[in-house]
Amino acid sequence: MTQQWCDEVLFEGVGCDLIAWAGGELFDPRAHGLDPVSNCTALNRGWLAFYRVDARLWLDGLMLDHAVSAPSAKKPRFGPGPAINGVSPRRDPDWGFGSCYSQLALPLDFGGGLLIGAGDACERPGRGAPPGWHYLRLLELVFADGHLIEAVDHSAIAAALRERDRLRGDAGRVMAYPAAEDWRKAFAYDYGFCD
Repeated sequence: MTQQWCDEVLFEGVGCDLIAWAGGELFDPRAHGLDPVSNCTALNRGWLAFYRVDARLWLDGLMLDHAVSAPSAKKPRFGPGPAINGVSPRRDPDWGFGSCYSQLALPLDFGGGLLIGAGDACERPGRGAPPGWHYLRLLELVFADGHLIEAVDHSAIAAALRERDRLRGDAGRVMAYPAAEDWRKAFAYDYGFCD
């Protein structure tokens, strides 16, 4: 699997990768009349989102190719998506998406946890998404009805796993290490990478 583009979360003035989320639906473009279609192997789900967190969670930007009705079901025709929160999409030739929304300021009623990371502590894998412990700064943000209720820094636990991996040289088994037990217990939600 090609390394996937990550959604971005702006938190405390820093752009972070959205590593994982749990506990509820974060954002669904289909609920806003969009039909995203993948335009490259680095974006299998077909859309890229830009979130912002202050006291609450906001969707500020969205990029996708929107499929409109097509004469042939084999090859969909693309067109601009509908307006979201009063914002109409524009085409962005730099990114190659047909429907780009900016300055959405759409409040989200998400209830659950976001795991975000900033700064590469080690080389990213060439395929798939990097695991949480690959980031220098690793944070868990917990929300209720879209409002931020807790932000926890898990960078020290991630650093311990990286150090164990550096000493033992077995990245494929990092979650089997005893240090990973602290990792499993630290989070408010199960993000599915501890198995």
